[in-house]
Amino acid sequence: MNKIKYFMLRHLAAPMAYALLWLLCATVRLRVEGVEHEQALDREGKPGIICSWHGRLLYLPYFFSAVRRKSHIIDVLASPSHDGEFVARVSAMFGYGVVRGSSYKNPRTALRELARRAAQGRWQGIIADGSRGPIFVAQPGSLMVSRLSGAPALPVTASFDRCWTLRSWDRMVIPKPFCRGVVIYGQPVSLAPGGGREEMELKIRELERTLLNITQQADGYFAKS
Repeated sequence: MNKIKYFMLRHLAAPMAYALLWLLCATVRLRVEGVEHEQALDREGKPGIICSWHGRLLYLPYFFSAVRRKSHIIDVLASPSHDGEFVARVSAMFGYGVVRGSSYKNPRTALRELARRAAQGRWQGIIADGSRGPIFVAQPGSLMVSRLSGAPALPVTASFDRCWTLRSWDRMVIPKPFCRGVVIYGQPVSLAPGGGREEMELKIRELERTLLNITQQADGYFAKS
């Protein structure tokens, strides 16, 4: 990457993306369902691992930064690539901590760092179907962090009555200005320390089913109105 392109990415593209995302998301007329699952973890003094499908991710940085206004820090994973640098800078502007690492290159190192931070009481954010998919198939990352830290995975999704859907692998959903939106939480999923491979697989499928169910619920939320 040449110096001019790197300068644009680092100093211009990220602030512009942050500003555009904030302005767009601020117009959404929002409803929230299932927030009691998050509140229960707060009452117990437990951090959670926020899990969402890749294609439903766009609205959530704004949601947890501006709508929920969480007092605790949320850490997210960003790859060490140039694209990851862009993600890291935008995430930092929303107030998130950033762990640099990849789910494909030395994933255990990154997941251990997320688990270490979760054990310190910091919330974590992990994409359930990873950065490459396949779409709507839960990967083990969030539950590996749960097993190492004791923090439960908290499924979260978003949908809108008017949106653009990209033709990308994740079918990314982008809310249209002044649309109605809904964020839905599901029941937390935990994996106890020492849980074996069979239990891990069962919990992954449980997390996957929960995310599929609340996403279906979110997508049909405005059909009745």
